[in-house]
Amino acid sequence: MKCVYEAADVLEAHVIQGLLEQHRISAFIEGEHLMGAVGGLPAGRAVRILVNDDDVQESTVLMQEYDSTNQPLSQQATIAQGGMPRHGNNLLLAMALMVLMIFVEAFRFFF
Repeated sequence: MKCVYEAADVLEAHVIQGLLEQHRISAFIEGEHLMGAVGGLPAGRAVRILVNDDDVQESTVLMQEYDSTNQPLSQQATIAQGGMPRHGNNLLLAMALMVLMIFVEAFRFFF
């Protein structure tokens, strides 16, 4: 097995593992359990994605595409900077539904 990517954290490693599995490439996360040893802080690229030797070339191409299209979370714009939350529309819909439910409950209580 060979390393095709060094993830920033365990979450990113699982995202990449899922991406590779969508392309029928078996992937293994190495160092996933080491993150707990340092309190969940980044341990200097300790989490690596490994694939079989036969899949290295295709995996490398996928990882280059992943790097070119995705920014690390630390570099993405926050809401205060004009960025949009990932599921902003769903959040607004859920909040509107909650407000509606509160009004309906208040109406039933008073009438």
